[in-house]
Amino acid sequence: MKPIGELSRLELAALLCETLKNHGIDVVLSGGSCVSIYSSERYVSKDLDFIDISLKSNRQIAQAIQSLGFENRPRNSRHFTHPDSNLSVEFPSAPLTVGEEYIPSSAVNTLSTDLGTLRLLTPTDCVKDRLANYYYFRDNQCLEQAVLVAKAHPIDLNSLETWHKNEGQEQGFKQFLRLLQGK
Repeated sequence: MKPIGELSRLELAALLCETLKNHGIDVVLSGGSCVSIYSSERYVSKDLDFIDISLKSNRQIAQAIQSLGFENRPRNSRHFTHPDSNLSVEFPSAPLTVGEEYIPSSAVNTLSTDLGTLRLLTPTDCVKDRLANYYYFRDNQCLEQAVLVAKAHPIDLNSLETWHKNEGQEQGFKQFLRLLQGK
C-alpha cells in the first residue's frame, strides 16, 4: 500500500471506509468530499465527512482509524488528522439525511478501489445535500457545487423535485433548474 500522504481522496476514503467496516463500523461519505469525487476534484474539499450509521462510540471510531495513524484532535472529538495527509476526517452525527429526508443504507452508492469499497451519497443525494446547505445555511458555494455534480452525473430530477416540495423549497428547485440549464 502507498503511504497515506500519497493516496488520492477516493483511495483514502475507501481505505477508511474499509478499515471502519472491518471494525464493525458502517459509514457513508457525505458533504464536500462527495462533490470532490463526483466533480473529478473540480471542487476541492479539505475533509472527509463520514456519517456513522452504525452508531458506534467515539472511542470505537478512534481505535479503528488510529490503526492507520490518524490522531483524535481535539481528544474525544469526532475530528481526526493524519500527519501525512492534508485531509482531515470528521464524523458528523447520524442519521444519514439530506435536509429532512432520511437516506436508508441500501440507497447509497459504492465505488470500489484497490484499497476497499467506499460507500457514499448518490449523485442525486449529493446534490440534495449541497442544496440543503445552500437553503438552510446560506452557503452560496454549495449551490455551485450542486450544479457542478448535476452537470457531471445523471441525477433523478423527479426525486429532486419531490425533495424540494417536501423541504418547502419549490422556488429553489426552479432556480436550480435555471442554473443547470445555464440561464
